[in-house]
Amino acid sequence: MKTVFIKKIGIHPWDQTHHSDDEQFVTITLLNQDYASVWKTWCEFSSSLAQHWPKIVQWHTKLAPYFNNSQEYLSLKNFAKTSTPGDVLKKHELTEIYSQVTLLNPDPFKIDPTRMAVYRTCITLMQKQNSKNENTWRRLSDLDCISTTDDIKLVLADNLSISFRFYDAETHGTAQLICHSEHLPILSDIIQKMDINEIQQKDIYTYIHS
Repeated sequence: MKTVFIKKIGIHPWDQTHHSDDEQFVTITLLNQDYASVWKTWCEFSSSLAQHWPKIVQWHTKLAPYFNNSQEYLSLKNFAKTSTPGDVLKKHELTEIYSQVTLLNPDPFKIDPTRMAVYRTCITLMQKQNSKNENTWRRLSDLDCISTTDDIKLVLADNLSISFRFYDAETHGTAQLICHSEHLPILSDIIQKMDINEIQQKDIYTYIHS
């Protein structure tokens, strides 16, 4: 089945019932009947975006403080082994919850798709080259998860990023882009060149189960 897309003005997270129709933002949802297929489409799509947003990072939260010092030590030790220059892992002073910003491979086809579909605890950002991971971490450090439209507005507050979240369900897979609506002409041009067909909200069930 060929990937399709749904376009909505505002912030319309796939996993939430509460949406925002704020015209400053736009939501583009890539949809297929399986995650592997929509992932391939996202790789092609994001490769075209790279000339505008060449840097790909992932923000991730640990959700809760560590139970003890040993657990905290092992986590920091593992991060030191696997991190790359510029990666950030820090603890919020008040909540004591760790969160991190890690640089991903700039070639989307070389990113592991299995680590991306954790939509409540992480979000993927394509950013301008001059964006700083430290600034991204500081802006998002008060978040303990991504659960509301206001959370996503905070993610996009610097206007240097476009955000992606991925959903791997039994009946379908989605890659959802949310960004400032001023970028819609760029997105629309890429979608047109990729020849991705648009469907409406009312057609989603039929598409998934066809």
